[in-house]
Amino acid sequence: MSAPASPARNPAGDPLAEPSPGQGPLSGQDRFMIQKTEEAIRDGSQLERWWREREGDLALFPLDLKKQYRLPNKAAGFFSSLSINGSSRTVMGCRQVVEFGRIPGAKASERLRDFVLGEFMQRAHWTHEDGTLGGFTFEKSLYKTAAGQYGQFPAEQRDGPLDWRDLGRQYAWVLHTVHIHDFVATMGPFKKRIREAAYVVPHPDFIHVVENPSPDYLLEVSIGYPFVDVPPFPNIFGFGPGKFGVAVKLFSFLLTPKNEIRVRMVFAAAPRAQKVLDFGKYLPDPVYGGAEVLRYLTLGLVKPEAIHDRMDAQMLALHCQVHQTLMDGLEKVWNAWTGANP
Repeated sequence: MSAPASPARNPAGDPLAEPSPGQGPLSGQDRFMIQKTEEAIRDGSQLERWWREREGDLALFPLDLKKQYRLPNKAAGFFSSLSINGSSRTVMGCRQVVEFGRIPGAKASERLRDFVLGEFMQRAHWTHEDGTLGGFTFEKSLYKTAAGQYGQFPAEQRDGPLDWRDLGRQYAWVLHTVHIHDFVATMGPFKKRIREAAYVVPHPDFIHVVENPSPDYLLEVSIGYPFVDVPPFPNIFGFGPGKFGVAVKLFSFLLTPKNEIRVRMVFAAAPRAQKVLDFGKYLPDPVYGGAEVLRYLTLGLVKPEAIHDRMDAQMLALHCQVHQTLMDGLEKVWNAWTGANP
């Protein structure tokens, strides 16, 4: 007689909870995604804390976004290392600072908090003049309640992101698929929109609402999420959603005494990119693998590290381009929302 199957376990080693009341049994794929989600929260929380503690100590280098955007902005990258779960890892990332505009009228702090926590992700999409979708759209799937029960949203409730104010009181976390509509590859004069999506998981550890965080600001409202290390669909990229390792995206909206809004966006991934292109387990990356070949052929005159740094910086710049496009579009949404909610 065979032994009963062991229950799926979360990263803390505890068996996964039973489904929420009224839910059917969780599938094997559901349990796999729950485990990967909780690993992402555990590891991403460490990466987010490292950033908040070490930001001022990092050596930043400028990133060239290759075009003029509507909103004033500065983008910078960094390479460093950190410890996650007791193991040392390299890390790469970028910080963008965007002058987002002003918040007119009274109750600026209250309205900024309402927008970031309740409206930002809901409204972060639009249609471009050529008819293509812009910004980000979200779908909810699995969740863990504040009471520790797991479940999945029915089909009719999946469209759109959660309200971040429900985290902690109703949900411990909610797994989302974010569809990124402005991921554009440029090859000379040609541009091509590439289908891109990621699994991300909003969690209370990534929410920070801080009054007077520094002499320059009256309020910080920050949200963010770790990326789940599973790609939503196959792709040839060696570094991207589902292939980052441990990664986080953070959005901080900062209110100045003059009622100006500054947005700081941060992306960090550990380890640094291992591949540029991914053609499968048994085929080397032609870029980083080719750099190693050149090192041998030139007796060390070609330095793979320099090629690696350059390519990693280019990947960070592409990430910044996508998110600067997001901010340019969101600013119009923001102006419409503040006008309707004086």
